[in-house]
Amino acid sequence: MAEFDEDEKYVTEEQPWWANDYLIFLLTIANIAIIVYDLEYFSERTIFDIIEDKDLKWMFLALSDLLLICIFLADLRDDYERCIDKEWWWKTHWWEFLGLIPMFVTAIPLLASLGGLRLLRLVRAFSGVLRLIGMARRKSKVTVEKQMLHLLTIVLTLIVAGGFFVYIFESQEYEALCTTVNNYGEKVQLSNMPDECSRMINSFSDAMWWAIVTTTTVGYGDFSPVDPLSRVVAAFLMLVGIGLVGSLAATMSQLFYTMKEGSGGRSLVNTDEDVLHVLQRLLDHYENGNLDKRTYESAISLAMQRIRAEITMIRSEYDTISSTMPVPLQVAQKIEYNDSISSLEDLLHDVESMIPEEE
Repeated sequence: MAEFDEDEKYVTEEQPWWANDYLIFLLTIANIAIIVYDLEYFSERTIFDIIEDKDLKWMFLALSDLLLICIFLADLRDDYERCIDKEWWWKTHWWEFLGLIPMFVTAIPLLASLGGLRLLRLVRAFSGVLRLIGMARRKSKVTVEKQMLHLLTIVLTLIVAGGFFVYIFESQEYEALCTTVNNYGEKVQLSNMPDECSRMINSFSDAMWWAIVTTTTVGYGDFSPVDPLSRVVAAFLMLVGIGLVGSLAATMSQLFYTMKEGSGGRSLVNTDEDVLHVLQRLLDHYENGNLDKRTYESAISLAMQRIRAEITMIRSEYDTISSTMPVPLQVAQKIEYNDSISSLEDLLHDVESMIPEEE
């Protein structure tokens, strides 16, 4: 019989082969890489130039982009079929169809000048981020490795999106302040450029470098935005980057700590699903009359005692975290302990709900 998730929007069935954290992460990174390469090397070329030059790199990227679109479309179709409320699905997922614009469309002469088309291809990356977050929310416990994958995807998508916006805004400002048109109708740099031109962003690679430096709050100062909209993007990247990069650093420290403790790290919590599965089987036997009430209640009581004992043990370990450890490791270890305690408390609540009512 089909089960339903918390908000009863989806039927929980076996997921397709691509619906796992690692593959979604790789597909999202591939989408971002294609967008970056296209903007850096092919933004000024039309499809006629590419065909005339027989550019195999562009053709390979375009075919790869079409393959990613097929996977993206298949994922949307699977998500739609599993959704119970179709009207709700269309209201909340319509924007994802904007990401179906293929790479070759942005090289058509009449459309190449529309920078927004390339921006819409980032929808696939944002969709991947949301998919990873949704998968994490549906799991009772997310491993440290997958937490880091989720954060990396979010940070990379944020960097590319921020760099893209700034590139669009700043390139227009650069052309207005630092270039002119010669007698042949070609844009050339001014012979006496203003001083600020040397610090302005006029290529996508510069925009990406600036976005990385800004998001990580390093701030070398080799590039600085001039356009007001670019400064708004910069402020957003700085504010969000502080939290995201800090979380990423703490998660990486936690990963190194668990790797040091042993292969895969020491698991503080037994598998919740195993405990509930065993108790559910006992409950079925009890309700069918194959198990007496006293034996069933004893099993429930024993499970609750072990869970409470493990919570007490973890709390005692939490209180003994060494202050001599590096601060990131302290933070990572405390996060791990808090997650474990929260998971055990949820498990305890589920077990308590299985206690038979008094007749």
